Amino acid sequence: MKKFALILCGGKGTRLWPVSRENYPKQFVKIIEGKSLFQLTLIRVLSFFKPENIFFLVSQSYKFNILNQIEELKIDKRTKNKLKRNLLLEPFPRNTACAVVFFVKMKEELVDDEDVIFVFPSDHVIQPQEKFISSLKKAEKIACQDKIVIFGIKPKYPHSGFGYILLGTYFKGGYKVNKFFEKPSLRKAEELIKKKALWNAGIFSFKKKVFLEEMKKYSPQVLKYFSYDKKDFLNNFSKLPDKSIDYAIMQKTEKAVVIKLNLKWSDLGNWESFFDYFSHEKKNFSIGNAFFFDTENCFAFSPNKLTLLLGVKDLIVVEDSDAVLVMKKGFSDKLKKILAKLKKEKIPQVETGLTVLRPWGYYTVLIEKPNYKVKEIGIYPKKAISLQKHKYRSEHWNVVEGKAEITIGDKKVIIKRNESVFVPRGVKHRVFNPTNKITKIIEVQIGSYVGEDDIKRFTSYEED
Repeated sequence: MKKFALILCGGKGTRLWPVSRENYPKQFVKIIEGKSLFQLTLIRVLSFFKPENIFFLVSQSYKFNILNQIEELKIDKRTKNKLKRNLLLEPFPRNTACAVVFFVKMKEELVDDEDVIFVFPSDHVIQPQEKFISSLKKAEKIACQDKIVIFGIKPKYPHSGFGYILLGTYFKGGYKVNKFFEKPSLRKAEELIKKKALWNAGIFSFKKKVFLEEMKKYSPQVLKYFSYDKKDFLNNFSKLPDKSIDYAIMQKTEKAVVIKLNLKWSDLGNWESFFDYFSHEKKNFSIGNAFFFDTENCFAFSPNKLTLLLGVKDLIVVEDSDAVLVMKKGFSDKLKKILAKLKKEKIPQVETGLTVLRPWGYYTVLIEKPNYKVKEIGIYPKKAISLQKHKYRSEHWNVVEGKAEITIGDKKVIIKRNESVFVPRGVKHRVFNPTNKITKIIEVQIGSYVGEDDIKRFTSYEED
């Protein structure tokens, strides 16, 4: 019997806007001690699973986020290479039930019927590590007895955004599930808490055969194309119903067992849950550079700018490089709808920020005017920007960290920190980082047009 970890890396995290954007959702934002929620999830999982048995389900648009963040972790190169080979690109978003079916189908030669699959979200905070691993061991034993294990959290307060699990009789380290309640009203949530119901943490464990048997029994439409060959299965994947594991089988199966996670947990679903998790019951709390004066029960997230709160109460203030959110506590659940309205009006900041991720690293726009633009460019170790040229602009590069190998026309030069180079308009050029540390460059573009589409590539990002 083998055990596998499937980490789900989708989700747009709009409730943590503006820090979380569609092109850079919350699971990839470096929120805690310089690490992202995805990276923290992977570190937890690596302590219980072999790296070759850890898989990531991700859309094409997030592929390079995953690869770059794996590369950043302080783990050995062999482990990194094993992990990077295990990206599964979901052809169409179809929720968690179809995500697991997709994994089982694409790895049917690797995963046997008796093997145990664990399903993890990539955007949760869980501490301490030791207690979590102990719970995973317990879940593995129960799953081996043909049960479907779900993890539950003792609620801190009534919350209509979580699912609730009502406990049944004791079962070998867990409890049989009496009933599921998916996102009840606040009044119903209060009743469930009095009955000692648990929050649904969205972490599952089951044998492959048990999952497929229960899916066939309760949601056969999810398995409609499962018997097809892989090519036809992929071609028909978008036709599958948009169903979560909760709705597909957990609310119907008689094999569900819940394990209590007696530890610190949060899905950081919105800024209020963010405050609740990190504030340690302080009256005011900040991350970054913020000060409070005659202020009560406020939270500020300000890693870039000095932020002052004076004479206010019950406010959440979040600043990013190109957007600021000022919101009264209690309005978090309305943020998603507001952003949807702004998206229809084609407000660009809703989806994209000033930092753009690339397979070779990232760039951040520092200043942009009609005839010039200034960027910070980060190039990961042993990575290169594609060979390219521009019709309307020239570029000045100054290395501020690390070392770069620059190709300009037929020449190659090495420039180090505090050295610069000029790239004329219309000349082919390329940047390569030959070192084992990130290289950072300040780029100044000058020309009649400085749009991102003024580029002709001679090698693709994939080749880099």
